[in-house]
Amino acid sequence: MVQIDVVRSCNSTLVKTQPIVAVFVGGTSGIGENTIRALATTHSDQGKGLRLYIVGRNADAAKKIISECARVCPIGQFKFVQAGDLSLLKDVDHVCSEITRMEEDDNANGGSARVDLLVMSHAYFPLLFRPRNETKEGLDMNMSLLYYSRMRFIIKLLPLLRASTLPAHIVSVYSAGKEGKLLQEDLSLRAPQHYGQANIRSHVTYMTTFFIEKLAEQNPGHLSLVHVFPGLVFTDAFSSADLPTWFKFSFPLAAPFVRPFTVPLEENGQRTLFLATPRYPARQATNSGTIAGRDEASANKGAAEIAVGTDGSRGSGAYACDPNGETIPLKEIYKKLRADGVAKKVWDHTMKAFDDIEAGGIFAG
Repeated sequence: MVQIDVVRSCNSTLVKTQPIVAVFVGGTSGIGENTIRALATTHSDQGKGLRLYIVGRNADAAKKIISECARVCPIGQFKFVQAGDLSLLKDVDHVCSEITRMEEDDNANGGSARVDLLVMSHAYFPLLFRPRNETKEGLDMNMSLLYYSRMRFIIKLLPLLRASTLPAHIVSVYSAGKEGKLLQEDLSLRAPQHYGQANIRSHVTYMTTFFIEKLAEQNPGHLSLVHVFPGLVFTDAFSSADLPTWFKFSFPLAAPFVRPFTVPLEENGQRTLFLATPRYPARQATNSGTIAGRDEASANKGAAEIAVGTDGSRGSGAYACDPNGETIPLKEIYKKLRADGVAKKVWDHTMKAFDDIEAGGIFAG
């Protein structure tokens, strides 16, 4: 486990390195909100500068978050970007275009339009308890929110991400390390007998791993990509009115027994922000094993080592992390899947979905 004092120290150093431009998708509640508050609090009036875009549907919630963050970080700029249905790639594209426009307008007088940090935690918890719900673009709503739309955000924001000098850090919050089955002939889980919570989680995890590995390979020195399992975090999602009746009845009974094993909201925000620190470098970073610039005294205090990537090498640019910031060793099945060409199959499948939908079609793969 990376100790929380190391986490806070690394986060503090991050905001003092350079001005930060951050995008939070799903930032009006839950883990996204926790991380926004951690970033604003860590930055306060001591950081180099902060411009933060909150992407979400709930304008009232965003207004409250922005007001409270502005009080603790008075030199920060906090902006709300209204989202529609982020399970639709056309809505993702619209949001990305708006962020790009806002960044270019803010830097019209010679600044650098960029994104240094992209955190994606958008999902709709009650959907996991329902049958497959296909969007008009041909994607399952659950899998789109958890995978396709997130990878689309990266692709559409790539010019801004590549303009970062940190380099850019990308964090997708869901199910790292939770692989099970991978049904190679039904990646979209269209067959009713294949669809369910376990397979959704498994497919999203495998596909995210393979996709971010390819992005890290294509963008050496520019992108650090992490997907993370955050642990059990008691967010507002657990009190949604749209949850099934059995869950609404059983959860309050179980909560007191489970709470000691949960991650506190503030700590969750700090640990998610920590994934944007040099412990998780872009692909071309040094493989010396410790973060560049750390002195011997800091190392003796447990300074975080450079993380091992999903390909088994340090500093590979693509990482799967547990709630404590430790990287998760990939299962042996990955060796066979790589040998069988599944990584390319996942990439081709995903890019075909993007191409078909962008052309106005309905994805059937």
